[in-house]
Amino acid sequence: MSLPKPGDTVKVTLLNRETIEGVVEWIDGNGLWIKGAQRSRWVPLEALSMPHDSHEVGGVQEQAAE
Repeated sequence: MSLPKPGDTVKVTLLNRETIEGVVEWIDGNGLWIKGAQRSRWVPLEALSMPHDSHEVGGVQEQAAE
């Protein structure tokens, strides 16, 4: 998987199942800064390459976005 470049639009699901969607502002050696519509956030590079397992929430099986 290639890394996104500044200006690319990305959608990332973090380990806490929070989904961040926005435009990559900049990238450093450990992560990238994503500027979203409601807020901005630094995201570690591991979040881009880690597969996400399905999670059971409230007795209902949910599949994390990839």
